[in-house]
Amino acid sequence: MHGLNRILGKTSHLKVLRVLYGADEKLTGREVQRRAGLSNRAVMLALEDLALSRVVLREDHGNAYHFELNKKNYLFVKGIKPALEAENEFWDDLRKTVRRLVIPRPEAAMVTGPLARNDELSEGTLELHLLFAAGRQRLRAYNCIDRLKTQIQDRYALSVSTTFMDIRTMDAPEYQPLWRRIAREGILLYGKLP
Repeated sequence: MHGLNRILGKTSHLKVLRVLYGADEKLTGREVQRRAGLSNRAVMLALEDLALSRVVLREDHGNAYHFELNKKNYLFVKGIKPALEAENEFWDDLRKTVRRLVIPRPEAAMVTGPLARNDELSEGTLELHLLFAAGRQRLRAYNCIDRLKTQIQDRYALSVSTTFMDIRTMDAPEYQPLWRRIAREGILLYGKLP
């Protein structure tokens, strides 16, 4: 059985599956296109292939088709659904990993960069920013960084760039561009910012 080749063989198929997985109702092709950010042709070809594979169900409603995931499809239930669920739980799992491995625990942990922006090119580097209550805690936490980087590499296949800050120096001029980027695109993993 080579059904996964056809289902997951193209990036457009995976984007369409993500959209349909996140939808609470049946969607038209145009709505799938809008949510996936793909061209009409790419979405229609993907929906056609996925419907032929019976992973997506298509209903004719006069002048439009409506699409939904086939939740009875074996490959969807056993392979695709668990993968999409794991993808949705990524930020929560990363939060737990950072909290467990960085000692002393930072006041706040934030992520920026392509992964936080949900860019297509997000494969690669996780930009992690840690804010500590005092400079001494920040210095002690450097001992954990190699273990954290190894764990993130092994668990998520991502490399990590880290920024360590403390509350007293967070207003320093060299950190201002970083704070603007955090405000624009950052994801707060845990804690609160002063």
